[in-house]
Amino acid sequence: MSFINEIKNAINSDPEIFGREREQFMHNTGFMNFDYLNGMCTTLDSGEKNFSTGIDAGKIMMIIGKSGSGKSTFAIQTAYNIIKKYDEGSLFIYDFEQSNTENRIRSVTGMSEEYYKNHVTIRSVGISAEAVLSLAIKIRDLKMKSEEALLVPNQEGILDKDGKPLHILPPTVIIVDSLATCLPKAQINEEISGQMQATAIAKTNTALVKHLTQICAEANIIVMFINHITEKVNITMMPTQAQVNYLKPNENLPGGLGPIYLTSTLVKITTGSKLDEEKSYGIKGFEAKIELIKSRTAPAGSITTMIYNQREGFDNDLSLLEYLKNNDAVLGGGRAYRLKGMDDVTFRASNFKEVLAENPTFREYFYALGKEMLENSLKASSRIVTPDITEPEVLESLVSEEEAADECIED
Repeated sequence: MSFINEIKNAINSDPEIFGREREQFMHNTGFMNFDYLNGMCTTLDSGEKNFSTGIDAGKIMMIIGKSGSGKSTFAIQTAYNIIKKYDEGSLFIYDFEQSNTENRIRSVTGMSEEYYKNHVTIRSVGISAEAVLSLAIKIRDLKMKSEEALLVPNQEGILDKDGKPLHILPPTVIIVDSLATCLPKAQINEEISGQMQATAIAKTNTALVKHLTQICAEANIIVMFINHITEKVNITMMPTQAQVNYLKPNENLPGGLGPIYLTSTLVKITTGSKLDEEKSYGIKGFEAKIELIKSRTAPAGSITTMIYNQREGFDNDLSLLEYLKNNDAVLGGGRAYRLKGMDDVTFRASNFKEVLAENPTFREYFYALGKEMLENSLKASSRIVTPDITEPEVLESLVSEEEAADECIED
């Protein structure tokens, strides 16, 4: 037996001391544009391309944007699209802002009253940062207690080393809306005290995220923090540095730096052109720019456009159509649009959803074309060769991020 194998066997034989490994995989969010935006393509030894798309299972995600940009809606729709494929999937919402209602949640997800009753829990009174952590610990403990009974084949198409569907714990999603209003229990009934209170909140949030990291990974718990973008006031003549790469220098995220540095995926939503019911897609809403500010799986700064319907939330089909239009896969115009490679079916922007629902051949081709183009885009943007982390620029980036997180935690 080699020395390396001897060490591995020793570690594997005593997980209570040395810890244990969890399979890393991704859950699809139900939004193809975003799944591939945050995805990665790797090359297997056989030369075959392997695609991992969506968001990391058992990790922390932060969704940021200005008021009215659709942050909460995106989180709720994503959560539902993840959990609905699993009988024991569940969603918990800590609604610090008192902004989520059953009617709105059901409207943007399409879930039934019975499903909502059985799978969704909202808490909006008597809640605190400590309550969020207590919930995560309780879910983790209950899952691990019944781990063997709860393990099910994943619905993401992920295979294990033997070529069989990887068995996973059903996903649990916790939405914290929002981080800016997530107060420590000791601060809830105290008077506003300026900077001292802000410092206490930042420290509590950092401690919360530090604890959540391993708890989430162990039990496939995804925590989504909603956070606002506020304007940073610069009282000096010197230019200020952005809080994190790909944020603007004047953009500020409340709640402390710890959650920013320790989150796995940081997504920014920016509203764009308004959509009118009398024009374009026949809906009232807007185009939304979805940008990766930080990602463990894809290049930061990557952007896609999604379509937001004020009544029904983000629309996967219209968002995918917009992607195809922007990549020259939709030909014609006005009353006679057509998909590239399918000239016998035409549609208008306003009746596209109707044609998609009524023509199964068109629907199958539309999704296949979208998947092919998204996969080709991911192939082009992914690095085939694993980067050497000893390269100076990569190493410097990793060190600076760890130092920043450590400074924040120490503060």
